[in-house]
Amino acid sequence: MNQIIADFTVEMKHAASERIPESSLIAIFFTEIWRLKKIIAGMGLSASDGEDVLQDVSVRALKQQRSDSQTVLLSRQDSVKWLIKVTVNRCLMEHRSRQTFRRHADEILKRRLETQKTSKAAVENVIFAEELEIVRNSLQKLDDSLLAPMVLRYFCGLNSKEVGEILALSPSAVRSRLREARMTLAKGLLERGIEL
Repeated sequence: MNQIIADFTVEMKHAASERIPESSLIAIFFTEIWRLKKIIAGMGLSASDGEDVLQDVSVRALKQQRSDSQTVLLSRQDSVKWLIKVTVNRCLMEHRSRQTFRRHADEILKRRLETQKTSKAAVENVIFAEELEIVRNSLQKLDDSLLAPMVLRYFCGLNSKEVGEILALSPSAVRSRLREARMTLAKGLLERGIEL
């Protein structure tokens, strides 16, 4: 891990000392970081987990850029799609690894909240935080094949064709998965007491 951080630091210093071409993968990463952050947020990851994902994606972009310098460079559109794919895959990996941790953390939080006496304002804050956590948990319970199209469609504003290109699906398959994801999410939220 320390070696990865050291390599990343060296690459970033090297990149900072040079003028980065606007068409380079790392330059595109920085111009598209807002979109990648939307994907990360849509996947239900916390801010700190999102920063970890962005760091990993930037390292992958640097490595890809280094290997691409010896081969044919990707077009800007292909580079953006590549960054989105890498981000979605990295979010899914983070999502899977954090599920157990989040489940245990929720149980601890619930026990703590039950033992504390709180004021009305604190109760409202807890309810808001609980509803937010319920939405996050409901997103996390979605199958990966439903979560990725949903995030790309509703958090990134991509149409069914663009989502299909990124996930290697037909537009009709994307629409079908979106419908199934909405129904599953709505059912999960209603079961947990959140009315739509």
